[in-house]
Formats: sequence, structure tokens, C-alpha cells
Amino acid sequence: MRNGGDVIAVRLWTKASDETAWESCVREHGQMVYRIAFSVLRNSHAAEDAAQDTFLRALRSGKLNDIRDARAWLAKIAWRSALDHRRNDEVSIESVAEPESQVLNVENQLLRDERTRLLHELIRSLPRDLQDVVTLSTVQELSGADVAVILGIPEASVRTRMHRARELMKQKWESRLRQQSLERREG
Repeated sequence: MRNGGDVIAVRLWTKASDETAWESCVREHGQMVYRIAFSVLRNSHAAEDAAQDTFLRALRSGKLNDIRDARAWLAKIAWRSALDHRRNDEVSIESVAEPESQVLNVENQLLRDERTRLLHELIRSLPRDLQDVVTLSTVQELSGADVAVILGIPEASVRTRMHRARELMKQKWESRLRQQSLERREG
């Protein structure tokens, strides 16, 4: 166990009854865990449930001595927990939303929402294996190595899938722009 694994073990599992250690771990990694869950589930309540489930699974696991990178380990648990929650409750594209943030003004927020909706739509149109890589590496800003660990694939496959995903999204975006241009000319 190196790096972050030591921090988690010391703060949490070696003091499992110490609420301060538990709170410290949740505070340190909670936002990352929630964002991963939200990126899969697209529902804040379901993401909160999956995040809680992630920490419970981590607490119950007996693999503490094998942890090399605590952040990647928790991210992998969060990813799998969110996938389990998604299997139980499929989400429609209409429920796609970003976590709440401060609104500067209505016009900027509307534009941002539209861009976000279009981006999520493009990502959701990708095959599942490409969606997963894009979500983890771009939306969650995890490194290629972390994505590889979470998905259980070689790092080179992560790079290949990202390249394929970008190409597909570019083609779909260009096709959409051509279609809109044709509709404007006809209308």
C-alpha cells in the first residue's frame, strides 16, 4: 500500500470506529466519488445513493493491504457502484443535467445548458465502451492510467478508444451541422 492507500487506511480503516476519520475520508474523496456516480447516473439523488454505497463498499472490503492508489481504487468502486445503480434504474436523456452551480446570468446559463445537453447527447450516442472512456477521462478528468485501472483494460486501449470516440463525435457533430444548414435553407 503506497501513497493514497496509506492515507485512507490510517484515516479510515485502522480507526473504523473513529467518526472523524470517516468524515475526513468522505470529505477528501466525496466530490470525486459523487461526480463519477453522477456522470453515469445523470440524477443527483441516485448519484448520492451510489456515492454512499461506494464508501460502504470500500469500508467493507478486505483489500486494504493491496491498495496502491487510493483515488483510483475509490474511483473504480464508485464506477461499479454507479453501474449497479444504473442497471436497477435506467435513466432517460431528458433527465440529463449538470450538478448545480452558480448562475452568472440567465442567457449564459441557457447557452451553457444547451452545450452541455448536446455534449451529453453526443457522448450517449457512442457505443458503451467509448462512452465509459470519455466519461472517465474527459468529464471526470482522470488520467489514462486511472481509467485503465477502473475499466480493467490496458492504457493503450484507453488512448485508442478516446481517439475513436473523438472521431465519432466529430462526425456526428458535423452531420448535425450539415442537417441544420439544410433545414435553414429550406425554411
